[in-house]
Amino acid sequence: MTLFSLSRVSLRFETVVSEKVPPSFHNASIGVISDVNGNISNLNKAVDHLKIYQPDIVVFSGNLFDETTTASDEVAIRDLLTSIPDKLGKYAVLGSGDIPSSNDTARQTLQTSGFRILDNSVTPIHNQTNESIQLVGLNTNASITYPTVVDGGFVITVAHNPDVYDSLRDQTMDVMITGKSMNGKIRLPLIGALFPSSKYNEKRKQYDETIMIQSSGVGTSKPEFRLFTNPDVVIIRLQNPQ
Repeated sequence: MTLFSLSRVSLRFETVVSEKVPPSFHNASIGVISDVNGNISNLNKAVDHLKIYQPDIVVFSGNLFDETTTASDEVAIRDLLTSIPDKLGKYAVLGSGDIPSSNDTARQTLQTSGFRILDNSVTPIHNQTNESIQLVGLNTNASITYPTVVDGGFVITVAHNPDVYDSLRDQTMDVMITGKSMNGKIRLPLIGALFPSSKYNEKRKQYDETIMIQSSGVGTSKPEFRLFTNPDVVIIRLQNPQ
């Protein structure tokens, strides 16, 4: 099971209900992928999921390549990322594995394929109205300066490393999207992650006023084992209860 799970890319759905979600974003969807780590085969499966579902927004939360990625792999990954459909934009943050040597290549590949890289910045996203949600992207490879966001607005923060939450508890974050942990890679029922790489490694959990949603990753970091943590694509559906 630890080996078979490496190539089984699942589609996971999460729903976030909040009165702060603008009416024009009711039932809007966000597709999340993370931690490709150069795995072209799994990325192809993830992109197929996104093509079928066609989320309104697509978010990549870091770690595009690994040390074995070749120039031809980079082209294949760029073409796959380019083919991802989106309606309201594709956005990305860089991960710990995207530095230092591959930083420029990862950044260029993402930008060429239509992703906007967010470096400690906030981007208002509109859905054909004046209403907006605030998308914050944090550069967790550098000093984090949390940007100023609109008071009362619905805020989604994207960071590669979930552990940065500890330094952000006083910020307004309705949803935090992260990667890196791969949900612990090896998990056992009732026990949880055996060898967690991050303090936070649950697929979804609420901390204070923030719902943290983690992608399990598309690829797998070395050593390549997984148990009860299939690679996945996450679809987050926003809903206004009114």
